[in-house]
Amino acid sequence: MARPKPGQPADDRQRIRYPLDWLLAVIDDPVRAREAASALVAAGFEADHVKVLEGATADGSLSELPTSRGAMGQLIRLIQFMSMDQTPDLRLYEAALDDGRAIAAVHCGSRPRLLEARDLLAAHGAHFQNHFGRYATEEFSRWRGPELHPDW
Repeated sequence: MARPKPGQPADDRQRIRYPLDWLLAVIDDPVRAREAASALVAAGFEADHVKVLEGATADGSLSELPTSRGAMGQLIRLIQFMSMDQTPDLRLYEAALDDGRAIAAVHCGSRPRLLEARDLLAAHGAHFQNHFGRYATEEFSRWRGPELHPDW
């Protein structure tokens, strides 16, 4: 499959599911995103809990982030997803990939580690940082620069 041009949606990519307990952040420069991931691992985050997704045909779209397991967990996630206001946020992450930016994703098991990851990502230029928790989503930083307009 040919890589879509920046701004062109990747129609074959699966849509994002609710990324339970993941901190997602946009980093405009994919090189800096990979550097941030290396810094997270160096700070003690497990390598399999740190992901960098790049470009419109990212090897792993955000749909590959682990989510709830089992039928009941999926049902709960679906209800949460449909009743919460996260659809626009998740679509904006997809639009960032379509625009050639990178998404850094970190699974955080505790509040102190979450805050550490947030600060480390910010030091590497991250913006639009959101933590998708069990009961709520927490916005740590807003979108920086001209906002993208996802294909709704």
